[in-house]
Parts: sequence; C-alpha cells; structure tokens
Amino acid sequence: MLVRLSDQFIEGLIMPSVIRLLSPGDHSGEGGYRYLCLPPAGGTVGMLRDIAGAASAEVWGAEYPGRGDRWEVPSPASLEELAEQLTGELLARLDPAQVRRTVVAGFSMGAFLAVELAQRLDTRGRVVPAAVVVVGTPAPQRRVRGRYARLGEETMAEVLCGEGFVPGLGNRASFEVWAHAEDLLRRDVALIAAYRGPAATALRCPLAALCGEADPVDAEDATEAWRTWTTGPFLAATVPGGHLGLLAPGRGEQFWAWMRRIERDVVAAGVCDA
Repeated sequence: MLVRLSDQFIEGLIMPSVIRLLSPGDHSGEGGYRYLCLPPAGGTVGMLRDIAGAASAEVWGAEYPGRGDRWEVPSPASLEELAEQLTGELLARLDPAQVRRTVVAGFSMGAFLAVELAQRLDTRGRVVPAAVVVVGTPAPQRRVRGRYARLGEETMAEVLCGEGFVPGLGNRASFEVWAHAEDLLRRDVALIAAYRGPAATALRCPLAALCGEADPVDAEDATEAWRTWTTGPFLAATVPGGHLGLLAPGRGEQFWAWMRRIERDVVAAGVCDA
C-alpha cells in the first residue's frame, strides 16, 4: 500500500522546524494555556531558557533561520515571509482548539511577528490565539522605520549588550560567538528596516503590551498605543528593568507572574466575551 507523504512532512524531515518544544509543562496552570515565544532580533531559542526553566506551562519557542540547528537555512526575504513560515508550521502542528489555547508572546522584533502570525491564523485558519503579548516594541503607528538601519561597531556593541538583543554576550568571551551574534543582528535589523508594518486590521483576540521602565523605547508608544490593535480585552503595563529585561537571566519567575496576570485579567475576559 502506497502512502502519500505531505510536502510539509517531507520538508520537516529535511529541514529542522522553526517551532520547537522548550518545556512540556505540568499542566497545572489555572487556564492550561501553552505559550509560543518569539525571540527578538539577533535572538535564538537559547534566550528563552530561563523562561522555559521557570515554567509550569507548556512552552514552545521559534528558532529563526541561520542559527542553532537551522544554521544552513536561508534567511527569509522579509518579516512577512518568516511569519508565513511560522503560520504554516503552527497550523500543521496544532488543531484549532489547541491554537485557541495558545498565548503568543513576542519580544521586540518578535512582537511584530506575533501580530503578523495572529492575523494570518485568522485569515488562513479562521482561528485566533488565546492572546498576543508584545514586549518592548512601539505600536506600528508609533514606529520609526530604520531606527537601527545603520549600526557602527560601537553602536552594535551597545545594542547587543545594553538593549538586551543577545543577553550574556557582553564580555565578548568568544570572538566567534560575538561575530555570529553581530551577523544575526545585522540580518534581522535589515528585515526590520524593510518591514512596512502589519496590515491595519485589529486582532480579534486579547492583547497585552509590556515595556521595561528603563527601556529606551517610549513607554506610551510601547504600551497604551497598542490599544487600537485589538477588538478584545487589552492590558498595558511597564515592568521593572530595561529593554527586554524579562528575558534577562534570573527573571523567569517575574515573567510568569506577568503571564498569570495576563491570563487572569485579559485572556479570561476574552473567553467571557466570546
């Protein structure tokens, strides 16, 4: 008997997947939600280890092209192309009911990917996630395109260390690791510089926008300005620390404290409104 394998299945055998499980969770969470976390520019799933290690929830992460076991995967031509890849893989992995129990959390560049992903899930799969959480990035209408389009060597180091794109590399202990981090960030920054922003369509799921108190991004731009991007419940808040402080080592428990608040105050409200 011949069995026809799907193109997506065959591709998965050849090319490592974008989305991978970081923590199976103990499923004791109040709502039983799973989390899909999208790293910032220059980031890898390694940046999510503290979050995954402190989780009681099921946690998945996205490994973008050119890093980890996806070293040889070509970089996407645009953020939109990367969002398409994420959408296709998520819909292949999860059924609609599982998508509805998934909170998508995006950090900096990952925040725009989270919005793009939610919009595509709605149009392609006719389903929306439990919520979208955007961390450390201005709302699209407040965004200054090309902010990091030209990065000199000194500025690159400042971004990598001070703004938390690649935490833990500040000591430049390995020239090769540092050079690779710079290359990843430059490529991702090029994607951000060319990105036109998401479609001007409000999400049909709850939305939460968080920003560090010491983040160089304007707090209102990265919190309250996101309110118009959802038709559902919304939460805006500042959190201790700087840019992407919630990804810093030792902050996993604090991250989950905020996620529990979001589940309680935003996600649950969205379920009641449905």
